[in-house]
Amino acid sequence: MPFVLSFDDIVPQSTFAPAAAASPAPAVNAAYVRRLFALVERFGLPRAALLRHARVELPERDTARSRLPLTALFALFRSALTLTGRRDLGLEFGREVRPDAFDALGYALMTCRDLGEAIALVPLYGRVMFDPGYSETRFSVEDSHARLAWVVLPAAPYSELLAESLIASWFKLGCWIAGAELPLREVRFLHPAPEDTVPFARFFGCPVRFGCDENALLFESDHLQRPLAQADAALNLLMRDEARRIIDLRQAEEGIAGQVRQLLLRLLPQCEATLQHVAARLNVTPRSLQRRLAAAGPPFHALLAEARRNLALLYLRDPALSVLDVALLLGYAEQSSFTRAFRAAFGVAPSVWRASQAPQRQGTGLAAGIHPQQQMGPALP
Repeated sequence: MPFVLSFDDIVPQSTFAPAAAASPAPAVNAAYVRRLFALVERFGLPRAALLRHARVELPERDTARSRLPLTALFALFRSALTLTGRRDLGLEFGREVRPDAFDALGYALMTCRDLGEAIALVPLYGRVMFDPGYSETRFSVEDSHARLAWVVLPAAPYSELLAESLIASWFKLGCWIAGAELPLREVRFLHPAPEDTVPFARFFGCPVRFGCDENALLFESDHLQRPLAQADAALNLLMRDEARRIIDLRQAEEGIAGQVRQLLLRLLPQCEATLQHVAARLNVTPRSLQRRLAAAGPPFHALLAEARRNLALLYLRDPALSVLDVALLLGYAEQSSFTRAFRAAFGVAPSVWRASQAPQRQGTGLAAGIHPQQQMGPALP
């Protein structure tokens, strides 16, 4: 059975509040925008000229953790293409990319033990870079093949240059942190092919297909075991904590459902993931919390099931935890109850799911410092 890790950044409108109560439009971490500024300035285009042409204004306080609406990033890419005439702009974006383009996520990737552990963090910490409501990152391994994909919600606006810049950045950042070139089997893009595809074949060094159902890198799974030159366990934990803090701050802005999600992830290992405990932490009565959640969309039991599902997949990836340990951390009184719930949700027993990925991911200790987000698949009851 293939191992699939998916980070669901896509939150369908119907699962939350009506449009009037919807979350703000998705935004992107300003670190990614700064990388675009540096690129166009290398081409001789001043940042101010790009901003004027795109009619984009930066936040008055452009701090290290500022965010910009995705629509503004799209406009900047369009203007950069118009003003530079460089159709290979997305490829050049990724050519010299370094961890700072991905904020704390980039440094967390850089300090992982091996490439497989680093890639597995991309879906889990994707919200450091992109807000929910726009895209989904998926990492899967089947036999000798691995795949890292970025899928945009069909109804969401799509930028060819953003897709190309992100896939190119994943590729080049992976080579940089590994300290070696990483041969690819294939690269896929959702959008139609440009007039000249030669630069893409040269950049990636493999077949590049356009008009696919995703944007993705495909490569041999043997690369996942490649050690990273700057591996540092202590710094890695610090960077994961910082990435989690960034996500926490952003999710706190999403309203009561986001706050409950964060609390459940912390309270489940303490066996305190109850309506009463969560309400107490938020300084409201249980009845008041239920009313506020009803107005926001997802009821408490749905959020609890989602949190259990997220943590179940995360904990099972840590070989230091037995299946019984995982069951207890998720608040199940018995391992058998957890096994039944997991099998109902994912179609296999927890031990089988864990064994299916063991050859690719041994000893990563992913439970330490991870902040899991909503993942694809049904929830655990």
